[in-house]
Amino acid sequence: MIACLKLIFSFLTYFLLFFILVAFVPGLPPHEEFPLESLTPSSPREGPYAPNNVLDKAQRIFEDEIVGPESVAHRGRPNEIFASLYGGSIVKMFGPSFKNMKEVTKIGPGCKGPWEEKICGRPLGLRFSQDGKLIVIDAYFGIFEVDVDSGKKELLYDAQNPINGKKPLLLNDLDIDREGNIYWSDSSTVGNLAQGVLEVLAGPTGRLMKRDAKTGHTLVLVDELLFANGVQLSPDQDFVLVADTFRSRVVRYWLKGNKAGTQDVFVDGLPGFPDNIRAIPGGGYYVPLVGMKDPDAVDMLATVLRLPWLRRLLARVGYGTAQVLTAAADLFQSEAFAKASYMTLNLVTFTVKLGSDEGSMIVAVDPEGHIQYTLQSSSGVVGHVSEVTQTNDELIFGSPFNKFLAIISLDQVKAGPAVGSRSPQADVNKRGPATKQEL
Repeated sequence: MIACLKLIFSFLTYFLLFFILVAFVPGLPPHEEFPLESLTPSSPREGPYAPNNVLDKAQRIFEDEIVGPESVAHRGRPNEIFASLYGGSIVKMFGPSFKNMKEVTKIGPGCKGPWEEKICGRPLGLRFSQDGKLIVIDAYFGIFEVDVDSGKKELLYDAQNPINGKKPLLLNDLDIDREGNIYWSDSSTVGNLAQGVLEVLAGPTGRLMKRDAKTGHTLVLVDELLFANGVQLSPDQDFVLVADTFRSRVVRYWLKGNKAGTQDVFVDGLPGFPDNIRAIPGGGYYVPLVGMKDPDAVDMLATVLRLPWLRRLLARVGYGTAQVLTAAADLFQSEAFAKASYMTLNLVTFTVKLGSDEGSMIVAVDPEGHIQYTLQSSSGVVGHVSEVTQTNDELIFGSPFNKFLAIISLDQVKAGPAVGSRSPQADVNKRGPATKQEL
């Protein structure tokens, strides 16, 4: 018995010593400062945040035919939209109720699955420029200009080129002004999309950029964002908004006027994690929350951010584990090890696990950042919304996690939320069968 207790004590001692060394020994990667972070408490689920079931009326299209339609764009033509998908594809959906689909182009050469997305690319943000070209920002490769009619693409910015001495490792979203300048977000300089958790643990390193259309030069406008995400210019283009995702807020950077060159907080205390911001025709902005916080649970993210030593420990253990698994995958040519490495620091898993089962929420704010109303789903018809795009008198909801696009008519939205109600189980609405057309 005594020998057994000694063995257990020895094991615990060495185990504790190992973690102390990993947490505090200098020089181990990732080489970041791990600053103390303090988050604004989430707004309570009352007033405009009170539960409603508006999005339970949404319909799904292309269910189980697509994966991860993160961003949706249109060029003003009826019954036509474009979406970015896992695997590096940009697809066109067209016809009545968007029944048809065909691939426009691929960013990379293709790959076996998400665990190889650094090979096939992962387009995250889409916008049409003034001349009708689709501007695509890919998490791994850079910024592309795509002719959606011919499928030809041109690389405008190569992500291998450092900016202010640091490579952007996770290019995320963009917007374009009337002169063709591109405002875009770099979510992290410490981890790519497959290592996104490193930004949460070792950040903030996110940045908001401006690419000059005439010179091609890129300028850093805002830095030290904790996962820079959605980007949206104001209608007058006097400021640009960027989602500071894991601080649950939106930051405004002034481009013109007396405040030019300064920044402030546009929206704070969101009850989830903001993603791609998009303008509401007529004024204001849609701010979708791709993950929700549980109002009845301890905010684990806020807790971890207040403990730099724990962040350092988790980052180093996660980084080391991923490196070992990657080396094993290369050595043994093992797909299983490659998948395990991909999931170790994967932001998709982290966002889903960190969030709650509270459903989805899109926050509508006015031009000054005041909360006007929210669109929510408690049944799971629409989940993890990353972007809201309005076209054809409908709202279209993108998501990096879903295997479908969701659509709801503006008439159903204007009918008003059933505030405070939660449907126990709404039927998943589907449109007629979709058809694919290959190029």
